[in-house]
Amino acid sequence: MNEKVEKYIKEMFSSNREVMSNPTCYVYDLEEITRRIEEIKRFKLNNVSLYYAMKANPNMDVIRHVLSHDTVSGIEIASVGELNIARRSGLDSDLRVLFTGPGKTPIELREVIRSKIRFINVESVVEAIRINNIAENEGIDVVDVLLRVNIDYFLDGASEYMAGMSTKMGIDQSRFFEDYEIISKLKHIKVCGFHVFAADGVLDYEVLLKYTDFVFKFVKEAELIVGKVNVIDFGGGFGIDYTKAGRTFDTKAYFEGLDTLMRKYSFEDKEFILELGKYIVGSAGYYATRIVDIKECKGMKHIVTAGGVNHMRLPIATDRKHPVYIIKMGIPKLYEKQIEVSNETVDIEGPLCMTEDKISWDEKIQSASIGDIVVLTQSGAYCYSASTLWFLSHQLPLELILI
Repeated sequence: MNEKVEKYIKEMFSSNREVMSNPTCYVYDLEEITRRIEEIKRFKLNNVSLYYAMKANPNMDVIRHVLSHDTVSGIEIASVGELNIARRSGLDSDLRVLFTGPGKTPIELREVIRSKIRFINVESVVEAIRINNIAENEGIDVVDVLLRVNIDYFLDGASEYMAGMSTKMGIDQSRFFEDYEIISKLKHIKVCGFHVFAADGVLDYEVLLKYTDFVFKFVKEAELIVGKVNVIDFGGGFGIDYTKAGRTFDTKAYFEGLDTLMRKYSFEDKEFILELGKYIVGSAGYYATRIVDIKECKGMKHIVTAGGVNHMRLPIATDRKHPVYIIKMGIPKLYEKQIEVSNETVDIEGPLCMTEDKISWDEKIQSASIGDIVVLTQSGAYCYSASTLWFLSHQLPLELILI
């Protein structure tokens, strides 16, 4: 955790009345978001389009900041609710929107078709037929789509897998040509390309490039049947390190390798889409919560904080801890024998009436006292919005913007 962020959090918990009365918050460092986007801009190929996967963090200030960079072509959404948020953020055109995800309802499809967003990523024949029927009823000539394909390749080395195995995502590669034959005959559907998102949280760029090579072979094969494919949407995939080891995804090497593969397959004239969320905002977020009690029970100490999995569900949901830091606040003891932590292994748990309410566990803490602040870094993506915020009706964590 850098000094600027630590100083800001300490100041908020010391003097900001709103934070002091609700001692849990998320802090988003906009400079870190800019640094990530600028890094992509420095190495990105001209025919690669970057979209922000707003499911990672739908905070309005975060979205506006992301969209302020000309490197970002638009937003990837997974619901009409997200489309409405994107519009409120100042998105200048629905043509800058991609709609992905399984289980799109007819109501959602009707709304995005009326809005004339850029692409709908089609997950099945049923979805394609629904789109075609809605377009017919709405008097819309054609809807541009990308077909999502569950490629027969298991991308090992990720934190979450969405292809190469039996999932609800996309059209199975083994039946792609059979399904394409049906979809291609739909009057109001224009297939512009493929969506091939396979896995998320990859730190080794070579893993993604090997998958890309497999995808390109499939596309070459498919083009013999379907004709030229203009767009390949890779989804996300770039990972961030949830340890203190400081590992980073090598964007420079990735784009150099992608360029090599494009030339190998003569794909230089295609557009490649990246839908990045976690990579852009994940490392820019910090979850901070005050220690309200420290207990010792059956030989182990427990740090109890004002917020738990109701505010920060990702660690326990993924069985992956975030880096933990303690900000010392120097709060006087309430009584002489008050328990503290000194170079000990503890669980860090919230206020919920359940033993699973842990934001970290088996955590080696050098020093902690009641009144100090626990900070979990790498908390900018899939944290606030993916938590059980209303469970037990505790106060919601504040969301603060560090410029």
